[in-house]
Amino acid sequence: MSSYFILEPACNTIETGSAYPQVQKMAPGYDYYALNSVHALSRSGKKFPDFVPNLDHFVVNGKAKLTDLLSVATLHGGFLISEKLKSVLENFKLPPHKFYDAKVFYKKQFHSYYWMHIICDLTDLVDYSNSVFFIYVNYAHNLGHVPVASKIEYLQKKDKVKKDNPDKAVTIWAEKIKMTPEFDTKFDLFEIGAFDSNYYISLSLKEAIEGEKISGCSIRPAKNIF
Repeated sequence: MSSYFILEPACNTIETGSAYPQVQKMAPGYDYYALNSVHALSRSGKKFPDFVPNLDHFVVNGKAKLTDLLSVATLHGGFLISEKLKSVLENFKLPPHKFYDAKVFYKKQFHSYYWMHIICDLTDLVDYSNSVFFIYVNYAHNLGHVPVASKIEYLQKKDKVKKDNPDKAVTIWAEKIKMTPEFDTKFDLFEIGAFDSNYYISLSLKEAIEGEKISGCSIRPAKNIF
């Protein structure tokens, strides 16, 4: 049984309010096409950008509430977090990351936050032959399992599935992930990447988040990783 948990922003709770994501847009007049915009930061993918992103400012929806972890529609590849949550995370072993200063606007007031940009790819540490993969269409439909023996075979089969279905949003996704003995179990926060979009945390980080009463977090057992 895995001792890890999946961390994500909470949705439609008393704590977060009814709007999801809590942040659905940037400030009026924000230039999404600028070279240092949130869209440019999202496009940087698995590398840190060569610019300081303009994170001035995120607007919290009127039906949402301000929490330590905020759900965001305008940016991906990390977390929008408060100083309180940042202080908790800094006490744990984290993958390569950077904290960028961000401003959040809520109920006519500005609040200091951080965008935690995470770079983590552990696909080389997956035991492919003992994991379970399937063909995923539109990130909604499972078209059946497909055997995968290695990372190279995964990339080959993923490429073939895409070529065979040029008119569909299709990929190969992981249902169960078995990690190799080389996997660094000392990571308290990580993502695997490529065929899995979850962020995982250790039991000790889960307990710290709950102990410090960090708001806006959804934490559930990771039943898909071993």
